[in-house]
Amino acid sequence: MKPDQRCPWPLFVLWPFLLCSHAFPQTLPVSNEGNRDPQSIRWLAIDPEATASLQSGSNAREPAASPQTSNKPPQNPYGWHIALYPALAWAPIFGTSITLPPVPSQPITVPGPSGSTNGALNAAYFGGTRLEIGKWSGNLLFMWAALSAERKTPFAKVNLDFVFGDVLLGREVLPGLYAEGGARRLALDIHATVQSSSASRSPGFWDPLIGVTYRRELGRKWRILIHGDGGGFGAGSDVDVTATGRAEWQFARHFGITMGYGGMHFSESDSQNGRTLKISPTLHGPIIGFGIFF
Repeated sequence: MKPDQRCPWPLFVLWPFLLCSHAFPQTLPVSNEGNRDPQSIRWLAIDPEATASLQSGSNAREPAASPQTSNKPPQNPYGWHIALYPALAWAPIFGTSITLPPVPSQPITVPGPSGSTNGALNAAYFGGTRLEIGKWSGNLLFMWAALSAERKTPFAKVNLDFVFGDVLLGREVLPGLYAEGGARRLALDIHATVQSSSASRSPGFWDPLIGVTYRRELGRKWRILIHGDGGGFGAGSDVDVTATGRAEWQFARHFGITMGYGGMHFSESDSQNGRTLKISPTLHGPIIGFGIFF
């Protein structure tokens, strides 16, 4: 036999073990750094079951992919819980009907002269505040107005100065809708002429009120306020009704502008010595003003 010829008999002896290699630990070659000599290669035994458990453990420790979140901060609305209105201007169209008391020479049962004026543009000043805490709200409002209107034929002229202030307490009954109750004080200074008769009175009275307010925020800088109330019921005036609708815009965090439209109607009868003067003014017109918000 030639020296370079090798007998393959070891393969016949080892082949069953090679086919069942899973029964033995797996090995990986590990070499020293920078040393590529085959004789320096060491064999590292690795248990397949341990390898599988390590892989499953590493997969379990991998964090779940988190949903992508936006880095933009939430756009919270400006504060609306406290609103101060130091300056509200109202430009109402004022008109009224008037019934004067009978002149002293006539009996009480004889009605006095009556008439009505045309509508005339006037001015009024408002100031007030609105407070919201939880489901509760509070409204304070003050107004002063010096109004004048007349009609040429038949002649009637009325100058009416009045001051009113009201307070309303409300509770939210539906989202954004408040049911309210309170009182209003009106103090009038009336100077009226119908044809050749004139009269002056300065009545004042308290009116019980019930009302509703709906408010809704429209984004960060806008909201709307719609309010209506009614009162009198003969306890103060005969009739007392107001309604307003406003939009409020905050051009800065604590400062804004309010603008809208409002109307008011009341009827008052004032009797002295059995002689009654009755006036029923109506006002309606645009409102604009400045607000401070918190």
